[in-house]
Amino acid sequence: MVDNNQYKKIYTYALGFLEKNKPEGINLAPYYEADSKCTTLEGVFKRFVISAQNYQSMPNVIGITRNADRKKRIEEILRNYDIGYVSTLNADDLYNRFRDEFNITSKDCKQNSWYKWSHAIVDSAIFLSEFSSYEDFDKFVDLFDYNVHTRMALPLLIAEKVSGTGFALACDMLKELGYVSYPKPDVHLMDVFAELGLCKRDPLDTFEAVVKMAEVCGETPYKVDKVFWLICSGRYYKDDMENNKVRPLKKEFIEEAKGLL
Repeated sequence: MVDNNQYKKIYTYALGFLEKNKPEGINLAPYYEADSKCTTLEGVFKRFVISAQNYQSMPNVIGITRNADRKKRIEEILRNYDIGYVSTLNADDLYNRFRDEFNITSKDCKQNSWYKWSHAIVDSAIFLSEFSSYEDFDKFVDLFDYNVHTRMALPLLIAEKVSGTGFALACDMLKELGYVSYPKPDVHLMDVFAELGLCKRDPLDTFEAVVKMAEVCGETPYKVDKVFWLICSGRYYKDDMENNKVRPLKKEFIEEAKGLL
């Protein structure tokens, strides 16, 4: 059983560790604040599309966030995130369109990144077409914000509706839409929290532990997520520095933090 003092010790140490090891001149405050919520369903759809490729090597393979020309061409294919249009598409046809457009030579199979992403895009459009407006979607999300258990139900539902996403990517969709109650229990958070004995190495267990730490420390789950993610990834994406990345410090942090327990 993890007590509140353990959560406070580890989080306080993480804040100090990050501050001590950040690159010179970096202001961490902007990283702790979520982007403003979008105001349109098209904006929600765009976030779903981007988050659906935020897994392992897929951002490099697909490149919607890393290649301006490819981003533009993808948006043209999706008619600028037209939910009504994309919801009528056949996912296999969309995949073949991407293959032709970007000269994809990887093997046709269900594990192909473009294949998985195409199906996630169409599923996302179908799911979001059930809402009449952004306000309707926003109210729907708020219905789940009662406690940690009801919050977990929403990304589980999205993961069921949108193929190829899973719980962690569904959390990423909500977190990056500005819903600060949702951390993303990715491999970094699972590694840190499991190694420090705060939970099992499991996405749902990690989600619950991050939310608990946030409550105990008077922070948002979004901020707690970002503190550990920056330590583990070294990716200062909001700053203009070479590749926006420094050496990840996950192993060093875990070893030092174990000394607190």
